[in-house]
Amino acid sequence: MFGGPTKRQPETVCVLDIGSNKVVCLIGREEPGLGVRLIGSGFGVSAGLKGGAVVDLEAAEIGIRSAVEKAERAAGVTVQDVCVNVALRSLRSKHMTVQTEFASGAVADRDLKRVLNSSMSGLDQAENAILHAIPLNWQVDDEDGIRDPRGMYGQKLGVDMHFIMAGIGPLRNLAHCIERCHLTIRSVTVSPYAAALSVLTEDERDLGVTLIDLGSGITSAAVFRDNTLVHVDALSVGGRNITSDLARGLSTPFEAAERIKMIYGSCLHGANDDHHQVPCPPIAAQDELHHEPRSLVTNIIRSRVEETLELLRERIHKAGLETYSGRQVVLTGGGAHLNGIRELATHVLGKRVRIGHPHGVFGLSEELSQPDFAVATGLLKNVFDDRPEVVTGPPDLSGRRIRTQRYTGNALGRSVQWLRENF
Repeated sequence: MFGGPTKRQPETVCVLDIGSNKVVCLIGREEPGLGVRLIGSGFGVSAGLKGGAVVDLEAAEIGIRSAVEKAERAAGVTVQDVCVNVALRSLRSKHMTVQTEFASGAVADRDLKRVLNSSMSGLDQAENAILHAIPLNWQVDDEDGIRDPRGMYGQKLGVDMHFIMAGIGPLRNLAHCIERCHLTIRSVTVSPYAAALSVLTEDERDLGVTLIDLGSGITSAAVFRDNTLVHVDALSVGGRNITSDLARGLSTPFEAAERIKMIYGSCLHGANDDHHQVPCPPIAAQDELHHEPRSLVTNIIRSRVEETLELLRERIHKAGLETYSGRQVVLTGGGAHLNGIRELATHVLGKRVRIGHPHGVFGLSEELSQPDFAVATGLLKNVFDDRPEVVTGPPDLSGRRIRTQRYTGNALGRSVQWLRENF
């Protein structure tokens, strides 16, 4: 009865997907040896965000509180910290190669820490915060492709680093909004990275794939190759822009345009679109209900989606990743529900395209298995996945140029272990 081994209690975690259209809160519990099981979920209306950034603290706070309270009631627990997504127009990738000489004959942990510190201190950008720091490749005396350099002999140690960064200002507002809800940030994950963890297969990540998350205020992309995240990008356009285009083009209120998009929206023309009339409520009370051909609705939607995909294609091409990213594209987010978007993306991007559905979390309902919940479920999976990160915890929002205290020996060890097991 006494003195026996203590059974570790399964860990319970809470994640928040704060979007421009809705707030999703999921609470999951670790299933030892299996993964994570969903035990509670809640949703709130996001009225205080625009383009992924907080523009109304009070409205954003109401949406977050509502989602968290509903999830807590469903799970029967009280949460104090949350894992949060980040989807901002300022998201960007930066690659850096750093080399340093070391005195001892064999590479030790202290040498790895020194070269990683050198790479982080080289980011002389106090206006941005590091969200992810991922080692892509280690080199010893210019021999690259090394999984674990510790114990190897040489005189020079190098690493290729991938940093994902975002502007400190919007991040501070997001953190402040969460703190107003009496919550602390446990970790942050950029939205396309989280969505990728939810919907991509290991073969896709290994052979090369681009995930595009079609959100309401932000369209973001993550490129994977050799089972590693190699690039992130974001555009400040999304489903809300399509709705605005429809409202202007059809001379109808925004709410009516959103409803028209959901019911009649498509990226592909139909045979009878010119003859099918769509009812459009008037903007002013004295005006009458009018009708427009469905072909006009399709033209407006197709133009915006085509432009967005072309912008992403050009930015990926400019980053030199068009071929490196492979022949596969996966679409997630609310925009993935648009009729015909897979066919249009195939045409614009010239690659194989599929719609991504979340998997790998026990207890997901049919609703939560849809593409617009990929970010939330990916955040939940990410808590229990060992990813090749060398920084942990919430981002540094102090504005200091150099930060070394975030990354720990455990994070460094997990990073090297991950590289050793996956390459």
